[in-house]
Amino acid sequence: MLTAEELIRSRRMRLTPQRRAVLALFLDQPGKHWSADHVRDQLLPSMPELARGTTYKTLNEFVRQGILEELATVDGSLLYGLRLEPHHHFFCESCRNWYDVTARGLEQLRLDGLTNHLVESVDITFRGVCAHCQADQKAPHQTPPAHTP
Repeated sequence: MLTAEELIRSRRMRLTPQRRAVLALFLDQPGKHWSADHVRDQLLPSMPELARGTTYKTLNEFVRQGILEELATVDGSLLYGLRLEPHHHFFCESCRNWYDVTARGLEQLRLDGLTNHLVESVDITFRGVCAHCQADQKAPHQTPPAHTP
């Protein structure tokens, strides 16, 4: 796995402390998807000078470079995630988390009714309930012990 510095330089981008920190956050936790504000909040303790605009510019540049992806959520907000390998997503309707997944058999998909259209990418989102939320739903709810004086 490339380091943030190596990945930034491989894309011929100027290496800045902000770019390095933002990308390192995603590389340290691949598969996570965060809002720009969450990214900034995570970095503020070590980079108190990190401006909101710089965070957005950095994320958008990484999207343009194909390092990060943008996910538009149902509520209209944007989440960012690492996009170094082609993948799709699973969205848990219960906890609202996004998961990176690999799907097989997609090469058999065909578009009916469209002629002369060029498909440049395919993004599939599976929706359901993740294993963790299913386990929580099946676990018996325990009542707290009675208070004794």
